[in-house]
Amino acid sequence: MLNQSSFNNWLAGGTNNFSGTLNLDYILAYTGEQWSWSTTLDAALGYAKTQGNNEWVKTEDQLEINAILQRKTENAWNFSSSFNLKTQNAPAFMYAETGNTIVKTKSSAFFSPAYMRLGIGIAHDKGETFSLQFNPLTARLIVVDRAFTRGLALDETFFGVAADKATRWEAGASLGLQSKVELAKNVSLGTRLSLITNYLEEFKNVDFDYTGTLNMKVNEYLSALFEIQLLYDDNALADLQTRQVFGLVIALPF
Repeated sequence: MLNQSSFNNWLAGGTNNFSGTLNLDYILAYTGEQWSWSTTLDAALGYAKTQGNNEWVKTEDQLEINAILQRKTENAWNFSSSFNLKTQNAPAFMYAETGNTIVKTKSSAFFSPAYMRLGIGIAHDKGETFSLQFNPLTARLIVVDRAFTRGLALDETFFGVAADKATRWEAGASLGLQSKVELAKNVSLGTRLSLITNYLEEFKNVDFDYTGTLNMKVNEYLSALFEIQLLYDDNALADLQTRQVFGLVIALPF
């Protein structure tokens, strides 16, 4: 996905800029008489460059793997086990202005944080159009580089991980939903929702991650995409996080 803007003698103002995002979506699936298994990979990495700024600034970064193993039954619900891994591909930085100097500080990195979740429960799916997983037994592990927790105060955490620690364990329940709806010809709406609560601490506090993707296909290689993500995880930030993307997509199917 590419975005570019340029200005020359434009009185209303504007800054020349160029940005690009690479998205990779992959599905690997197996279906047998008694067992079914699917693994999905969702990855994205984007950078932007503006006139007057010597650095490329990261605009998009995600890496997520979901795997679901199901034991088929005679009814609509199957016994299942699911695994989820969520992290990022590249370091992120925060910029603070001190006097006339811009101070650059690394705020996160690859596999720091990394969220790994393993659950056991039941699942219901209708191929690529709808799937739902409910796991009353779910273990979640948060992993960070100890360099980010070294020197933290006793009441401070880094994505929920305490000072001088590298991991945090949680146990709870989780709910996952994925759907794809054809709104019109060549227009589809994809939805992903993940809910998790921690039995060990603050059970009523539910972390959620919602992503809605509107894909408008022009032809096999060209489409437009609008995506919005809503995220709440009080281990990272006790407030709603939002992300919105709109752009022209060049697809390379293989």
